[in-house]
Amino acid sequence: MKNLIIQYYIDINRYSQPKFNGIAPNTVEKYSEYSFKNYCAKFGHDFLRVTEPNFGYMHPTWERFDLWFNSKWLDEYDQILYVDTDVFALDHAPDIFAQYNDLTTFKSPAYGKYRGLSTSNIKLKFKDTILRDCEPKKVSDTFFQTGVWMLTKQTRDKMMPWVERYMEFDGQCDDGQFLNWAVIESGVEYQDMNPMFNVKNNGLKKSWNYNNTYFLHSAGGQKYHTTSKIHTFLSNTFPDVNLSV
Repeated sequence: MKNLIIQYYIDINRYSQPKFNGIAPNTVEKYSEYSFKNYCAKFGHDFLRVTEPNFGYMHPTWERFDLWFNSKWLDEYDQILYVDTDVFALDHAPDIFAQYNDLTTFKSPAYGKYRGLSTSNIKLKFKDTILRDCEPKKVSDTFFQTGVWMLTKQTRDKMMPWVERYMEFDGQCDDGQFLNWAVIESGVEYQDMNPMFNVKNNGLKKSWNYNNTYFLHSAGGQKYHTTSKIHTFLSNTFPDVNLSV
C-alpha cells in the first residue's frame, strides 16, 4: 500500500474568517512537522505539509476537506492520515498504517469523552450543534477528536454526499463538528484506533504517561506560550528543531 501523512499550515489571513476557531500560528508546528517527517522516513510513508490554499473556505482548518473534493489524493494513495500541526509523533510510536489497513473503514483514535453516555446526556450535550438530530447512540459510539483520522477512497466516496453539503451549515458549526456529523450521518463504517495515537495533554499533567503515548496532542492554549511545559518538553525531545528558521 502507498500511504500519506498530511498536514495543513497556511496563513490564516488568506481566508475570509481568520479568527475562526481561535486557532492562530504558533511555533509548535515546527516540532510537529519534524516529528512526522522522521516518522514517515522510518516506516517508508510519504509526508506532505500543505502551505497554499486549495479548498479556500473560511479558515485553514477547512482545508482538509480538499481530500474529498480533489480526487488526486486518493487516486495516488491507498490511505491518508490527517494530523493537526500541534500533534507530535514520539520515537517509540509504531507504524499506524501497518496496524490499521482496512480500506473500508474511516478510522480515528478512540475518544472516550462521550462513550457510554445516556441518550438524555447526549441530547443535552449536543442540543445546540448540528449533531442534535443524530441518533444519540451513534454519537456516543462514534464521536471522535478530529486532530487525527484516516481516510480511504471507499470511505471518501461513502461520505461525499454529506461532505458536499458543508455550505448548508455556514456559520452554524466548526469543521470538527461537521466532520463528525458527516461520519455519523453517512453511515460509513467507523473504526476506533488505539487512543495512544491521539493523547491530548496540553499542559503535560503529572498523570501523563510518556510510554502510553504514541502521538502527543497539544490541543489548547499552552502551545502559544513559549515558556510553557509543552515547549520545554518539545525542545528536549526534538533538540534538532530550529525555531528561528
